[in-house]
Amino acid sequence: MIGPGELLAGWNLIEKLGKLWDRMRGRKSVPAETIVTRFIRLFESHGVHRNQIPRFIGHGLTLKDVQDDASLLAKLDEPLLEAACEMFAVRREWLDGAELQVHPCHDFYKYPEKFGAFLIKLMNENFDAHIQGVLIAPEELGEADALLILQESIGFVGDKPIYRYHLCHNWLFTYWKARAYLTACVAIAWKGKAHIHGVRLPKKEIEKLAEGMTLLGWKGEGIWEFGSVTWHPEDMALEPGAFLKDVDPEIDNFGIKSALNLWLDLEEQGLMDTGMGTDFSVKARQLFQRELEKY
Repeated sequence: MIGPGELLAGWNLIEKLGKLWDRMRGRKSVPAETIVTRFIRLFESHGVHRNQIPRFIGHGLTLKDVQDDASLLAKLDEPLLEAACEMFAVRREWLDGAELQVHPCHDFYKYPEKFGAFLIKLMNENFDAHIQGVLIAPEELGEADALLILQESIGFVGDKPIYRYHLCHNWLFTYWKARAYLTACVAIAWKGKAHIHGVRLPKKEIEKLAEGMTLLGWKGEGIWEFGSVTWHPEDMALEPGAFLKDVDPEIDNFGIKSALNLWLDLEEQGLMDTGMGTDFSVKARQLFQRELEKY
């Protein structure tokens, strides 16, 4: 599901155990990763081969510069390092080897308008981008978060598209308030032609991704590398049954009633419009009002 990038969480412990094992076997330990090897891994995990890096990023880099680590190190100046981080939406602290978190994490809980502004910013800064997303819901119920990942195309190597990823986390999937705001974000994305697909993964796998510790990458299938589509997130903005599925009802159905009321409030603000047309919007509001009347 994830590209060639390894899981970086727990890296120090793994490294220490590896050194101990090497000493026990009388072998030398594997050298620690350097800024050069991380730079190369960053590109290769996104589908850009080492020899393709110069023509993909530019900055005066030549094929000769990437043939060995020493030559590349001499070329890794500030503009080039910053450009690589911006290109793949990774943190400079990770590329420097100072911190384990690879990707920045965006939190739009309670602020779907800011999600909309973020999406518009991506589109304005990368006019030719194709943006879509995946909403990863937990397979388990209870205290488990969902994760929204946006995939943005940033260019091609030959005929192969290259992407970067944006993590939107902090969505407690069974909590009524989080469900309503998450649904608004999905609707906003659909209205902006950034279609969100739904998959499910175990809670532990989502947690690893949601911390930004995993270098996301490309296996030739783009967003589909996160799993097969198993549900349709846009239905949460259209059908009460889909919206309320697995929401914690709480005492006296407080969670259900609160979720429906918040959906209606957000819809009145225009934040549940999926862009599918007035008929869909009117019908959806009627369905949610009728559902609320049951309680």
